[in-house]
Amino acid sequence: MDELAAAFREAMSRVSAPVTIVTTMQDGVPHGTTVSAFASLSVHPPMVLLALDNRGSLVGRIRQTGRLLVNVLAEDQAETAIRFATPALPDRFEGVDWTQDHGLPRLSGAAAWLRCEHVVLEPGGDHTVLLATVATAESAEHGGLTYYRRQFGSADRAISLP
Repeated sequence: MDELAAAFREAMSRVSAPVTIVTTMQDGVPHGTTVSAFASLSVHPPMVLLALDNRGSLVGRIRQTGRLLVNVLAEDQAETAIRFATPALPDRFEGVDWTQDHGLPRLSGAAAWLRCEHVVLEPGGDHTVLLATVATAESAEHGGLTYYRRQFGSADRAISLP
Protein backbone atom coordinates (compact mmCIF):
# COMPACT_ATOMS: atom_id res chain seq x y z
CA MET A 1 0.00 0.00 0.00
CA ASP A 2 1.41 3.40 -0.93
CA GLU A 3 1.87 6.24 1.58
CA LEU A 4 -1.20 8.21 0.57
CA ALA A 5 -3.45 5.14 0.70
CA ALA A 6 -2.14 4.28 4.20
CA ALA A 7 -2.59 7.88 5.39
CA PHE A 8 -6.10 7.97 3.89
CA ARG A 9 -7.10 4.73 5.61
CA GLU A 10 -5.76 6.01 8.93
CA ALA A 11 -7.57 9.35 8.57
CA MET A 12 -10.83 7.61 7.68
CA SER A 13 -10.52 5.36 10.75
CA ARG A 14 -11.22 8.55 12.72
CA VAL A 15 -14.70 8.78 11.15
CA SER A 16 -17.33 6.91 13.12
CA ALA A 17 -19.44 4.80 10.77
CA PRO A 18 -22.66 2.81 11.21
CA VAL A 19 -22.29 -0.93 10.74
CA THR A 20 -24.80 -2.55 8.41
CA ILE A 21 -25.25 -5.82 6.63
CA VAL A 22 -26.61 -5.40 3.13
CA THR A 23 -28.52 -8.43 1.87
CA THR A 24 -30.27 -9.63 -1.25
CA MET A 25 -31.85 -12.85 -2.45
CA GLN A 26 -30.99 -14.44 -5.78
CA ASP A 27 -32.53 -17.68 -7.02
CA GLY A 28 -33.80 -18.42 -3.51
CA VAL A 29 -30.33 -18.12 -1.94
CA PRO A 30 -29.56 -15.35 0.59
CA HIS A 31 -26.45 -13.22 0.11
CA GLY A 32 -25.01 -10.46 2.26
CA THR A 33 -21.96 -8.53 3.35
CA THR A 34 -20.93 -6.09 6.07
CA VAL A 35 -20.93 -2.45 4.95
CA SER A 36 -19.87 0.65 6.88
CA ALA A 37 -20.02 3.06 3.93
CA PHE A 38 -23.69 3.88 4.44
CA ALA A 39 -25.65 7.11 4.88
CA SER A 40 -29.07 8.65 4.44
CA LEU A 41 -29.35 10.58 1.18
CA SER A 42 -32.87 12.00 0.83
CA VAL A 43 -36.18 12.13 2.67
CA HIS A 44 -38.32 13.01 -0.38
CA PRO A 45 -38.10 10.39 -1.77
CA PRO A 46 -36.52 8.32 1.02
CA MET A 47 -33.13 7.22 -0.27
CA VAL A 48 -29.87 5.85 1.11
CA LEU A 49 -26.35 5.80 -0.26
CA LEU A 50 -23.92 2.93 0.26
CA ALA A 51 -20.75 1.59 -1.28
CA LEU A 52 -19.82 -2.03 -1.96
CA ASP A 53 -16.35 -3.40 -2.63
CA ASN A 54 -16.01 -4.49 -6.26
CA ARG A 55 -14.09 -7.61 -5.21
CA GLY A 56 -17.24 -9.09 -3.66
CA SER A 57 -20.07 -10.77 -5.52
CA LEU A 58 -22.88 -8.76 -3.94
CA VAL A 59 -22.59 -5.87 -6.42
CA GLY A 60 -23.38 -8.19 -9.33
CA ARG A 61 -26.23 -9.85 -7.48
CA ILE A 62 -27.84 -6.50 -6.64
CA ARG A 63 -27.29 -5.33 -10.22
CA GLN A 64 -29.31 -8.38 -11.35
CA THR A 65 -32.08 -8.25 -8.72
CA GLY A 66 -32.37 -4.45 -8.29
CA ARG A 67 -33.32 -5.04 -4.65
CA LEU A 68 -31.58 -5.01 -1.29
CA LEU A 69 -32.23 -4.81 2.42
CA VAL A 70 -30.04 -2.77 4.75
CA ASN A 71 -29.84 -4.33 8.23
CA VAL A 72 -28.56 -1.60 10.59
CA LEU A 73 -26.85 -3.69 13.24
CA ALA A 74 -27.55 -3.39 16.96
CA GLU A 75 -24.71 -2.77 19.41
CA ASP A 76 -24.62 -6.47 20.40
CA GLN A 77 -24.15 -7.74 16.82
CA ALA A 78 -20.38 -7.22 16.36
CA GLU A 79 -19.81 -10.97 15.88
CA THR A 80 -22.42 -10.99 13.11
CA ALA A 81 -20.65 -8.03 11.46
CA ILE A 82 -17.36 -9.95 11.52
CA ARG A 83 -19.03 -13.09 10.16
CA PHE A 84 -20.49 -11.24 7.16
CA ALA A 85 -17.17 -9.46 6.55
CA THR A 86 -15.26 -12.75 6.32
CA PRO A 87 -14.88 -13.56 2.60
CA ALA A 88 -13.88 -17.21 3.03
CA LEU A 89 -17.14 -18.35 4.67
CA PRO A 90 -19.16 -20.54 2.30
CA ASP A 91 -22.48 -19.70 4.04
CA ARG A 92 -22.50 -16.47 6.04
CA PHE A 93 -26.14 -17.08 7.04
CA GLU A 94 -25.42 -20.41 8.77
CA GLY A 95 -26.35 -20.11 12.45
CA VAL A 96 -27.68 -16.55 11.99
CA ASP A 97 -31.32 -15.87 12.88
CA TRP A 98 -33.03 -14.34 9.84
CA THR A 99 -36.36 -14.25 8.06
CA GLN A 100 -37.60 -13.07 4.67
CA ASP A 101 -39.00 -9.58 4.31
CA HIS A 102 -40.72 -9.30 0.91
CA GLY A 103 -38.30 -11.96 -0.37
CA LEU A 104 -35.16 -10.31 1.08
CA PRO A 105 -33.02 -11.59 3.99
CA ARG A 106 -33.78 -9.68 7.21
CA LEU A 107 -31.49 -10.27 10.19
CA SER A 108 -33.22 -10.61 13.54
CA GLY A 109 -32.21 -8.32 16.38
CA ALA A 110 -31.01 -5.42 14.21
CA ALA A 111 -31.55 -1.79 15.24
CA ALA A 112 -33.30 -0.93 11.95
CA TRP A 113 -34.21 -2.33 8.55
CA LEU A 114 -34.51 -0.53 5.22
CA ARG A 115 -35.96 -2.43 2.27
CA CYS A 116 -34.90 -0.88 -1.01
CA GLU A 117 -36.58 -1.66 -4.32
CA HIS A 118 -34.93 0.67 -6.83
CA VAL A 119 -31.15 0.78 -6.95
CA VAL A 120 -28.89 2.87 -9.18
CA LEU A 121 -25.26 1.72 -9.36
CA GLU A 122 -22.38 4.08 -10.17
CA PRO A 123 -18.62 3.41 -10.34
CA GLY A 124 -16.63 4.74 -7.39
CA GLY A 125 -12.97 3.70 -7.63
CA ASP A 126 -12.52 0.22 -6.18
CA HIS A 127 -16.14 0.32 -4.94
CA THR A 128 -19.56 0.70 -6.53
CA VAL A 129 -21.82 3.42 -5.14
CA LEU A 130 -25.46 2.44 -4.76
CA LEU A 131 -28.28 4.98 -4.59
CA ALA A 132 -31.26 3.08 -3.27
CA THR A 133 -34.89 4.12 -2.87
CA VAL A 134 -36.37 2.96 0.43
CA ALA A 135 -39.69 1.09 0.12
CA THR A 136 -40.12 0.37 3.86
CA ALA A 137 -38.28 1.42 7.00
CA GLU A 138 -38.57 -0.02 10.49
CA SER A 139 -36.71 0.63 13.73
CA ALA A 140 -36.22 -1.37 16.94
CA GLU A 141 -35.33 -0.15 20.41
CA HIS A 142 -31.71 -1.36 20.22
CA GLY A 143 -28.77 1.03 20.08
CA GLY A 144 -26.81 0.97 16.81
CA LEU A 145 -23.37 -0.57 16.26
CA THR A 146 -20.58 1.74 15.07
CA TYR A 147 -17.05 1.27 13.80
CA TYR A 148 -14.38 3.77 14.91
CA ARG A 149 -10.58 3.46 14.93
CA ARG A 150 -10.92 -0.18 13.82
CA GLN A 151 -13.09 -1.08 16.83
CA PHE A 152 -16.79 -1.66 17.33
CA GLY A 153 -18.75 0.60 19.65
CA SER A 154 -22.20 1.97 20.29
CA ALA A 155 -23.98 4.88 18.69
CA ASP A 156 -26.45 5.03 21.56
CA ARG A 157 -24.37 7.09 23.97
CA ALA A 158 -25.10 10.75 23.33
CA ILE A 159 -22.96 13.56 24.72
CA SER A 160 -24.92 16.28 26.50
CA LEU A 161 -23.95 19.82 25.62
CA PRO A 162 -24.25 22.69 28.12
